[in-house]
Amino acid sequence: MKICITIAGKKHCFDVPLLVDLSAFKRPPPNNFPPFELAATVLEIVRVAGRSELSKELSNVATRYIENLQKQLPKDVEIVTAERRG
Repeated sequence: MKICITIAGKKHCFDVPLLVDLSAFKRPPPNNFPPFELAATVLEIVRVAGRSELSKELSNVATRYIENLQKQLPKDVEIVTAERRG
């Protein structure tokens, strides 16, 4: 993503720095359930990115998605949040 400004008829664009090094993303096999993997990834990004209105909204959506998914799982299957250290 870029932010572009037109000055004196000339467009100047600047890259928006990302919180994640996209070169580090390699989808681990198997690709079982991309929506759940995305929701879990969003929660981890929000955890390391800090609190803001956007991060709260993203966290709420991802959490609701995972909670709804949990309700659909068989009785003896649960989703557990991993404890992070560091």
